[in-house]
Amino acid sequence: MPYVVTLVILLGVLCLLNLALTVGVIRRLRKHSEALAARSDDGHGRQAILPEGAVAPPYDTVATNGATVSRDLNSEPVLVGVFSPGCDACHKAMPDFLASAERFPGGPEQVLAVIVDDKGDAGPLRAELEPVARVVVEDMGGPVTSALQVQAFPVFAIVGGGGRIMASGLRLNQVFSFARA
Repeated sequence: MPYVVTLVILLGVLCLLNLALTVGVIRRLRKHSEALAARSDDGHGRQAILPEGAVAPPYDTVATNGATVSRDLNSEPVLVGVFSPGCDACHKAMPDFLASAERFPGGPEQVLAVIVDDKGDAGPLRAELEPVARVVVEDMGGPVTSALQVQAFPVFAIVGGGGRIMASGLRLNQVFSFARA
């Protein structure tokens, strides 16, 4: 009988040790997740979009309202957001982007929303974005996504005159904090 009691106590201590280690691992994973979320790349060593200071090559395309969209048409900074209809993170980021676009200096002429749509279901996103931005619907690898080297969704940038990237990243608040610095 004393062996059974000793074995039960030993198992109890092992379970508590296991629980403590598991809690420690969970805390460490949360710290790593936060650190990864703060990075501006996609976690695989590739940039999600051109980094700050890079210059986008020239591009020309047409917005959904028929207006020409070109890198060289704007001398003032342009807020750029790139979205995909099937992206849950894009839908979660939409309210912040819409609010930022409404407040961005220059109004809709200085805001560019790119919808990467290979399946033809850009309608709902387009309807949300058209009141606050020039909207371009293109396939992945289209003129704007190629020029900005987009690799993830949603992704945001502030592009200055001549195509110089003033700030870029996966989170809108990150882009605005980089632009202010």
